[in-house]
Amino acid sequence: MDRLVVDGFGKYVGKTSNRIVVREQGKTVFQAPPEDLRQVLVTGKGSIGFDAINLLAAHGVDLIFIDSHGEVRSRLSSPEMRTVATRREQYFAYKDRRGFVIGRAIAAAKLRNQYATLGTLAKRRKETDSSAADEIYAAREVVQGKVADLEGIDARNVDEVRDTIMGIEGSASVAYWSAIAQVVPEEFGFKERSGRYATDPVNALLNYGYGVLEGETWRAVHFAGLDPYGGFLHVDRPGKPSLVLDLMEEFRQQLVDKSVIKLISRKEVGPTNFSKDGNTCTMDDATRRTLLTELLGKLEEYTAYGDEKVRWCDLILNQARSIGKYLRGETSNYEGFWLRW
Repeated sequence: MDRLVVDGFGKYVGKTSNRIVVREQGKTVFQAPPEDLRQVLVTGKGSIGFDAINLLAAHGVDLIFIDSHGEVRSRLSSPEMRTVATRREQYFAYKDRRGFVIGRAIAAAKLRNQYATLGTLAKRRKETDSSAADEIYAAREVVQGKVADLEGIDARNVDEVRDTIMGIEGSASVAYWSAIAQVVPEEFGFKERSGRYATDPVNALLNYGYGVLEGETWRAVHFAGLDPYGGFLHVDRPGKPSLVLDLMEEFRQQLVDKSVIKLISRKEVGPTNFSKDGNTCTMDDATRRTLLTELLGKLEEYTAYGDEKVRWCDLILNQARSIGKYLRGETSNYEGFWLRW
């Protein structure tokens, strides 16, 4: 077991004889040695003992707390690794060409993954709904054109062109989400990405999925010795993990977007599984568990990348390490992750 999910109400995470245990109503429902764990993801309302926290930290196990909307509320981890040299170069890179190279590569990878995702969706609907397939293919060509626009940009540092890069990325995303709306049943009420506060079931699913992805990406950035707050695409702001948000862009489509569309298409979740509090849409506990099962299973799946088969969680870690290697001068370039169509 690599990841422990503590979900529901009233659970307690503790330590017994150098083992992590989870108790519910006084009964032990789970136990494992800490060396068998990579991450503990807490999504319910419960408690954790100091001894358990210390044991997890001693074995380098991440402890992530995510609320019901998918927002990462807290993260506890072991001491930083390889910090000094990597972080010094990370800060210097913000003002030189390396920051631009990383920022553009991440944005281009995001768009290429959007292109690939739309291609998959269109192909599956070519025979059953040719009209929708044509609209998706048209949106895919818009995204492809924006990739070309990105490749035509050059700069001495990312500050010179950040607005241009984000403008191109924004235009591609409008086309991408417009196409996604074509495959979502009308009863879900999905028209566009609403951002942090979900206004419909699809956005609620996406937000929670991105929260899970953020926790995994934060772990990768930590183990690569990078500063999670020192990004290149996302602007600096107190408390904003800009580099984590940057790196997430390479994996949103393949991991979260496809998973959400899969659950909707297979009718594993439906509009009745959601409720509204004002303008904010929230999923029920059963739907949250369904999404968690899908996403965490996906992170452990292997995918073909280059000549290898690699787990998705390891791909995220590899990309974070690739950023570190590029910053330290161990490689001559940084290439974002994207799956070929």
